[in-house]
Amino acid sequence: MSVLLSPLQKLFDGPLASPLVQGGATETHGVDLILPAPGAGGAIFSTNAISGSALACCRIVRASDSAEMDIGYRTISRKIDIATAMAFKASPSDIILVKTWYDQSGNGNHATQTTQANMPRLLAGRNAIIAGTRRADNTAPNAIPRYFNIPAGVAFDRLGNTKLAVFASSVSLQGMTPYEFPNNAQSDAMLLSSATAMSIRWYPGAVNDKVPAAKDVLEFYGMGTGASGSGIYRTTGAKSTITAPTTLAIAGGYLGFSSVASAWNKAARQDYALFAIYPSQLSDTQITDARTAAIAAFGIPTAFDNHLVFVGDSITEGVYTDDCKTMPRLASALVSASNKCVWNLGIAGQLMSGVVTGRAAHEATLYSGSITGKNMFHLWAGTNDINAGSGVAAAVMANIQTWVAAQKALGSSVRCVVGTCLPRTAFGSAGSAKDLDRQDLNTQIRSNASVNGYTVADYAADPVLGLVATTADTSLYPDGTHLSASAYETYAVPICAAAINAALAS
Repeated sequence: MSVLLSPLQKLFDGPLASPLVQGGATETHGVDLILPAPGAGGAIFSTNAISGSALACCRIVRASDSAEMDIGYRTISRKIDIATAMAFKASPSDIILVKTWYDQSGNGNHATQTTQANMPRLLAGRNAIIAGTRRADNTAPNAIPRYFNIPAGVAFDRLGNTKLAVFASSVSLQGMTPYEFPNNAQSDAMLLSSATAMSIRWYPGAVNDKVPAAKDVLEFYGMGTGASGSGIYRTTGAKSTITAPTTLAIAGGYLGFSSVASAWNKAARQDYALFAIYPSQLSDTQITDARTAAIAAFGIPTAFDNHLVFVGDSITEGVYTDDCKTMPRLASALVSASNKCVWNLGIAGQLMSGVVTGRAAHEATLYSGSITGKNMFHLWAGTNDINAGSGVAAAVMANIQTWVAAQKALGSSVRCVVGTCLPRTAFGSAGSAKDLDRQDLNTQIRSNASVNGYTVADYAADPVLGLVATTADTSLYPDGTHLSASAYETYAVPICAAAINAALAS
């Protein structure tokens, strides 16, 4: 196959001024992605049709009965045919998995996964393939590693001058909002070896190398040597990280996650729209042209209107949830604000004092004074403080007040929501010292809301989740502390969304 760059004016044949209808769905006219042809050791994986390729996008598997079919690209939008994939479900609760992501370069270096439990997923309305895990350490029961194997035909020369160029899109593209950025936003895009590991790591954004400045951000990478040494480079010149290589060449690897033990084998869940591998580096002109083509296909980056930032501990992070069912993601879908980006800054084990000390490096950097909407910050913490201490309610409340005041001082567009603390089995009965401390904290959170200028998300007042006895129900509290996916969806998410909408309207 010959994949050639065309004159740039050809890249902008679409979109059309008005949307078209295909298969009962309204779609915007799209364009085929025009990329440089990689050599024999390269591969191109894309959820947008590639110019010159007649291959399907991927082969999917229906989880309910393991039935399979190929999924192509829509003739109008030129995106992956998610509608057909979703129609393949045997029931609304069925899951659509991806067995093969076809290499559009013509080299036949397809990304595959034969173990159903580890297959990446497709979701309705998202022009991407979802791989990686919910948690970077993969210790939680539901943090299923979902990844592709890259065949040995894709070889990487890791020493000397630049031999590899990668560009990818792992953030919120057309039809994929809201997108939830995990607390550990850096991700291993690929593990090239188990014994002599080298990871390509990327950060989805601009501020502190982890915060996206706009939706539809397209990141482009090249590996090689520079003024500051060897590393992975974006087109902006910012250097990322690689481990020191010990052998000349590595064949094959992993996309999204690797189950092989290694210092860099774990990736947070990411949405992959485009991943291209070149055995020899593209020129600066080729990279620029390829980026222009990708923007034409996936959409011109535009600034977010609203920022939604979720701060807290492992209950915010979503330890026991499915990789696509964290509270920030689910609640944000119910938030009235448009054109929003979502960050999950839940950190397992975090104390409220840690939230305060980490604020300048995290929450403060996510504030933008230039957006047209709101900077929304949802804080849900305190359970670890109570579990670790005694009589700590007043100290936790003081830290909450400090945090809220600092966030609100950033600008008039800031809105804050503070969640009340749920029970946990480790606190004991409703009359125990720790649970009384929890109740005291919740009383203070409620009574200080007006004077401190925040909205309360009163999770503890819920007649189901808020009961101490409910912590023994493993369908809602799997380990007596954390919430299950159904607990989030049925109880916590509606409370969260209602509080955020109320705050946005204030």
